[in-house]
Amino acid sequence: MNSFISIIHRDMRVIINSGNKIFMPIIYLLLILTFFSISLTNSISGGYERIVPQIIWLACLLVSLINMETLFKEDFEDGTLENIVINSDALEINVLAKVLSYWLFTIAPLVIVGFIMNYLLTSDFNISLVLFVSLILGTLTISLIGGIAASLTLSIKGNNLLLSTIVLPMDVPIIIFGTSCVFNATSGVSYDSEILILVMLLLLFLIISPFASAQGLRNSLD
Repeated sequence: MNSFISIIHRDMRVIINSGNKIFMPIIYLLLILTFFSISLTNSISGGYERIVPQIIWLACLLVSLINMETLFKEDFEDGTLENIVINSDALEINVLAKVLSYWLFTIAPLVIVGFIMNYLLTSDFNISLVLFVSLILGTLTISLIGGIAASLTLSIKGNNLLLSTIVLPMDVPIIIFGTSCVFNATSGVSYDSEILILVMLLLLFLIISPFASAQGLRNSLD
């Protein structure tokens, strides 16, 4: 548990000191929303507010993939990762700490901004709350999937394209149920089943990802 907390604390300091890992994804999200707003405002009559949550959901997904290859990369390059792998009694727990810290300090701010932007654009708190919850569930699952892909492609130079190729097909169910959840909310239809499926997917990868990522790291460092 001490190593779990120390990894999160260390990553928090590194990410906060770098600054751009927090603010650049937010800037990308705002740019995507701006471009969508410019292109769709005049082409969609009276229905723009209904598709905003889905646009924000997809934008958060795409932006969350931008820095995913750096999940283990920096620690791999400076030798920290090798030390973690060698000295860890439970590498899976430490891998989970890395993924969780990545989500907390890189993706969570994105989710919060997405929630705020949706509320500002639609003035609907209930739908914004559904968007917020579904984004938390979806982006956490995506981060766990990204951890598996990042560990497998760690030793490959310029692995961003390969990582995205691995991650995106696995993200399809999350995209379907995440966007369906907010669409149902805007349509006044029950979205309980979509939330339940997102929770089940999160629990599934919460079990699979630490073990798969740990094995991927061992193979990459061999």
